[in-house]
Amino acid sequence: MEHNNPSILKTVFGMMMNPSSAIKQSLSGAKRFLSILVSGLAFGLFFLQTGLDLYKTGQKSLQFVAFLSVAGFLYGFMLIPILAFFIWIILKIAKSRDSLPQVISTFCLSYSGTLVYGLLGFIFSIALGWKTSVAFGVTGVLWAIGPMIVGIREMTNGKNGLSVSIATIISAFVLLSWSILGNL
Repeated sequence: MEHNNPSILKTVFGMMMNPSSAIKQSLSGAKRFLSILVSGLAFGLFFLQTGLDLYKTGQKSLQFVAFLSVAGFLYGFMLIPILAFFIWIILKIAKSRDSLPQVISTFCLSYSGTLVYGLLGFIFSIALGWKTSVAFGVTGVLWAIGPMIVGIREMTNGKNGLSVSIATIISAFVLLSWSILGNL
């Protein structure tokens, strides 16, 4: 029996377009690391856009842009998996059988849309000089809510209330912390 292991690119776009199907596919250990890299790059690009927007308006220096980019990558690479750990604890209380690595992978891959929007926003920012952190960055974070709800619902056997509550709280936290970091 042949094991079908999708590419990370297919997984990223699958998570954006059909998160339920992407979640149901098992990810290898290497893919789990790549899922964390997805959220790291997503937030790195999102925070880079924020820094560039502030630089273009004369509010911040290029050093701040670099700082914010690195902070964004670390945010997605470290903080998002830590938040997934707390979600895993909640899911265990709700009788989920999913492992911690599965929850982290699912949660990090929820930010696949954020990565795509971040890349597009960066391109528009550089090519056209647009201020893109709100139009592309925030939209990407909001796009993550749907896959996050679907992922949590899959892991809790259909508990919509829990899924929506967790996704709303996490998304509000992400946007609030982004706002605070941008105003340093």
